Amino acid sequence: MIRRDYILIRRIDRNDYPSKATLLQYLISHDIEIDSRTLDRDINNIRYNLDVDIEYDRNKNGYYIDKQRNDDFDKVLFFIGLAESADIILTSIKDKQEFWKYLLMSPATSFKGVEKIVVLLQAAKNGLIVQFNHLNYSTKESSQYIAEPYLLKEFEGRWYLFAFVKEKNAFRTFGLDRLNELIVTDEKFQHTQELADTSERFNDIYGLVYMPEQQNPSIETVQFLCKADFLISHFSALPLHHSQKIDDRTVSIQVIINPELENKLLSYGEHVEVLSPDSLRKKINERLTKTIQQYRI
Repeated sequence: MIRRDYILIRRIDRNDYPSKATLLQYLISHDIEIDSRTLDRDINNIRYNLDVDIEYDRNKNGYYIDKQRNDDFDKVLFFIGLAESADIILTSIKDKQEFWKYLLMSPATSFKGVEKIVVLLQAAKNGLIVQFNHLNYSTKESSQYIAEPYLLKEFEGRWYLFAFVKEKNAFRTFGLDRLNELIVTDEKFQHTQELADTSERFNDIYGLVYMPEQQNPSIETVQFLCKADFLISHFSALPLHHSQKIDDRTVSIQVIINPELENKLLSYGEHVEVLSPDSLRKKINERLTKTIQQYRI
């Protein structure tokens, strides 16, 4: 059922206003055969369960997705795509052992903890306090936390929980791959506007390092020059941040500057030059100077 929903959404998302007959034929091409009434039910279920606003345009005699009514459409597609991929791998491939030989993954790739995403999302939505143990990679010790979950964020293939820990009177970030013995309690907490605003500042950073105890950290315009053609295509396909804009070879983003952004920009080496702000340009210069000193021959 998930796969069928995703196939329908993906087809309608082409923006060519497919008719009901076109959608039914498209499903048949994916080995799915249903009747017109079932298609109507599927579209209604997608509207209700996934909050994807599929509308019918009588002038163009076809369906389209009204994305203006759902700012989270890309998130919906992401999770449905994951579910579809898993379904294809686990149910449609008979010889799975033979299949794994053709799957290459980085040694650092980890899906540990992703099974906690739904549980934590529900706890955050319902305002329920959670309890868990979290492993510190540096000390190799686990500590128990009682926290109010506010936000889940994916970064570079891993998932993190941003939660308010009352005992420390501060927000903390927890990697789901290091989170064990998760319990959702019956104790409720109130989503205060102040704390909600704090968690939303994660939208203004690249990565995970954001210290809420900083009083009103400023959002700055970061501009950098791409000196290689391939990077223009790279940033066009994979934006560094949702605020990204590209003007010829200059890329600009509106962010709170943090060490992770510095590291990312440095990773492009001589192919990128930071133009502004001056404070970031100076910081990059200092770090590069120290690096060069370490490699003196």
